[in-house]
Amino acid sequence: MPPIMPSGQSTKKKKIPYVIATGFTTAFLGDERSLREFIIGDKIQKDLERKGRNSVLYLINDSYDPLNYRQLRVGVNKNERLLSRFERYCGRPISEIPDPFDCHENYSQHFAQALIKRLHSLDIYPVMIDSYHAYQKGYYADFISTTFENYNRIQELISQRFPNFSIKNLFRIQCLECLCIDATHIFQVSGRDIRFGCERCNRSNMLHSIDEVRGKLSWKLDCAARWNLYGIDLETFSKAHMAELGSFAISRFLSQEFYGGKVPAIVRYGDVMIDKELSLKLLEILPPQIFKALFATNRHRDLKLTKAFVENFCQQYLVRPGLSYIDYIRQELPKQAIHEKNHIGSYLDSHSLNKYPPEGMIDDQSLLTYGNRFSRIYYQREYKICWPGAELISSTDQQTALQARQVILYALLVRENHKIDDQKQDSIHELIRAYLHSEKLSPQLFQYLRRILGQADGPNIATLLAILPRDYLNIIQAIIGYYYAGQPGQEKWGEKIDQRLAQYSSLVKN
Repeated sequence: MPPIMPSGQSTKKKKIPYVIATGFTTAFLGDERSLREFIIGDKIQKDLERKGRNSVLYLINDSYDPLNYRQLRVGVNKNERLLSRFERYCGRPISEIPDPFDCHENYSQHFAQALIKRLHSLDIYPVMIDSYHAYQKGYYADFISTTFENYNRIQELISQRFPNFSIKNLFRIQCLECLCIDATHIFQVSGRDIRFGCERCNRSNMLHSIDEVRGKLSWKLDCAARWNLYGIDLETFSKAHMAELGSFAISRFLSQEFYGGKVPAIVRYGDVMIDKELSLKLLEILPPQIFKALFATNRHRDLKLTKAFVENFCQQYLVRPGLSYIDYIRQELPKQAIHEKNHIGSYLDSHSLNKYPPEGMIDDQSLLTYGNRFSRIYYQREYKICWPGAELISSTDQQTALQARQVILYALLVRENHKIDDQKQDSIHELIRAYLHSEKLSPQLFQYLRRILGQADGPNIATLLAILPRDYLNIIQAIIGYYYAGQPGQEKWGEKIDQRLAQYSSLVKN
């Protein structure tokens, strides 16, 4: 993705937006911990927009950074074949390394696109700036010249201002031989000549002109330079960067003394720790609104995300007036996940799914999808339409099976007579419940119905028969009749039933 033009390069008079910056090195995607920075930056940007302030969120991809072996292991999911193939690239800029999965221009682009896709799933849309391209295009040229012109002076002033800190290499030269950028060291800068060495090449006395070398400013200098290059007004920083000798204090000093004086406002956020059992699962089980609220809450504090902590937070988060996310999962999800209107496409109308909920609320389809995943991980329960196999169909005696078929047929008849009036849902349930209580039914009937309907937990039988898709119930009663009208003694009867189920299963959206 091409870099944003630095401020001041456009001649058009435009209303300059308030620039909020976040950053990432796309050496791997990782789990959810790194997302707090972007969530907080996005929240600030959206708050400003609501107040009528023109603003933009930048994501600065430090794609000139070198790849190390630990990052590679995470990036290729510890695949031994890929590790063996790509470990020789460690030390080189991630934008110059091939994509291990052969689907993007380079290593950095692969994970940059994966990060953008993840952020888009959270309704976060930053403008990504590729630092590698910015350096190659010469956007940092003035800052690099300033650095080399004042090389020794910068080091002296840093030592004076921060007695316990020093920067040995103000600029990370990319070795002209091995192309690595992580093991070069500058020994002397004299005029426009640089004497440096590379540990990877075992060379210690290379002499080149400033005009001949490629590379990037060291992190704290790069940070100060980009504040001025892109006109950054606010940047999100972790608490580690805000320490006395952290990135912010030193970068602020460098910007004020050498690079133009631009110092953004800082929004600090705490670190995030996630229990292993939740890592890479939070994005699957929490709707974006809840996920972002979780990460933005008490942003100065560290977050220790345990199963208990997340569950407690979800118990407090309201997805509907008076209904928390946990309450929804326990009370509403078992019914909504199997309700006819949420499975048959023709019923997805204004009377069913809440496609456009009030601001701050979560649409029904998201609640169904995320809630079921949450229930599966937290409570080992998942609610969905289930098809019985031949073994379940034949798991009771003939009398009980035929009673089950008769009960299903009665429920279908009641629903057919009331299908025009959606307001009679309660009366449908009551009619079915009354029928179940009035008939002399086999004690095994209710257990059998739960087995063949695949609903060991959740709503009672009367509710199930009132809300399950009618096509689905028709298929179930037909299969029961098909089995008992056939010859169970033949070896292939079960296979025929399973084939019939396969034919009908496409009628109902699972």
